Amino acid sequence: MDKIILKFFNSFKGKKLSSKDFKSAIKKAMNLGATAEDLLLIVNLVKDTKEKKYKLDKKCFFVLTTAIVYVIAPIDAVSDLIPVAGWVDDATLIGYVARSYTDVLRDYKEFCKTNNEKNEHTN
Repeated sequence: MDKIILKFFNSFKGKKLSSKDFKSAIKKAMNLGATAEDLLLIVNLVKDTKEKKYKLDKKCFFVLTTAIVYVIAPIDAVSDLIPVAGWVDDATLIGYVARSYTDVLRDYKEFCKTNNEKNEHTN
């Protein structure tokens, strides 16, 4: 299954994410219903990895980054210019990626929880 994901994302391979892209992804998450939480978690994970606050292997980083790029791209499998239908493919993709990387997302949630607890104790 990973080969399918990697092949699918190759069209987004060279895209770098900016802070504007992250903001766009967060805004877009509001349209994704149940998968919004997963997208927000993925966005934060990728941001923390880019800022070297969290370590993630290159393959996983690539897949999660390109998932964000796919979601923020206005033209993808179903154009986001078509309300609702354009968001369904994004939500489906994020749901699939989140299920495929359940362990990674769980570990990142634990990392965030531990860091928040440490920060609370030092303040």
